[in-house]
Amino acid sequence: MQTNGETMSRKENMPIKRPDPAISNSAVQQQSPNGDDHAEFELRENPRINAQIDAYKQQFPKKWAFIKSMPRERLERALVLAKIRSYEQRQKLDHGLLRKVENNEAFKKDCEAVLKHYPESQREQARVKLARDYVLSQSREQRRGVAVAA
Repeated sequence: MQTNGETMSRKENMPIKRPDPAISNSAVQQQSPNGDDHAEFELRENPRINAQIDAYKQQFPKKWAFIKSMPRERLERALVLAKIRSYEQRQKLDHGLLRKVENNEAFKKDCEAVLKHYPESQREQARVKLARDYVLSQSREQRRGVAVAA
């Protein structure tokens, strides 16, 4: 996501902060199956993200009114659906990258040599990263070749 020529990091891409949280920190602690049950749940604030949200609210008041009118469960389900779609899109892109380099025997050989140093649980993620880096480097080389030839 970009704003005014600046790029945002993943840390800055935070969920919308609700002014009146429906779940207290103690309720979140009781429901926390993944992690320290005694740790305090804390939302981080980012002024730049808050400014972007405020600008969206001003630019699209009808959409914001619709979001505010949604029941909490429906809003939560919409957020989960967006996460699922994002995950599926990422999986589709990763699968496409792996298909692109599938027939390149030299890449496969080099990739296996690198992956043997990774734990088994991280190999698939590392394979996708290597494929992404390889495809992007090939794209850059092709663009440079076209720019030099022109």
